[in-house]
Amino acid sequence: MEPRSEAGESRTPNEPSTSTATERTPVTHDFGPGRRFWGHDYSISQISDNGQRLRASGWGHDGTLIRPGDFLLLEARGGRRCTRYRVDTLEHCMDPVDMWHAVLVFDPRTYATQGEKDAAR
Repeated sequence: MEPRSEAGESRTPNEPSTSTATERTPVTHDFGPGRRFWGHDYSISQISDNGQRLRASGWGHDGTLIRPGDFLLLEARGGRRCTRYRVDTLEHCMDPVDMWHAVLVFDPRTYATQGEKDAAR
């Protein structure tokens, strides 16, 4: 029998798969100002590379489980704004089921216009 890739096309036994499965669109989970409360919060346990990488643990999500590649909006120092981090690695806990441990990488938002940036402040 001839090997087939995940997409169903024929390939030789040593040829890598050419599947073009669509990638999941990253989800943004808001833990910013006013969004931290019992059951929906986080704690930073390690800061490295001058704040470019964080080790954090948290509870809760916005109705969709947090996955690697997703973004977390975290409360910035002073509590009035938030900054965005990308989930690099993630470990979900068994109990409670919405608890997670993650390595986060600073990934600032980009804006099309100065007005759009100002509106986010």
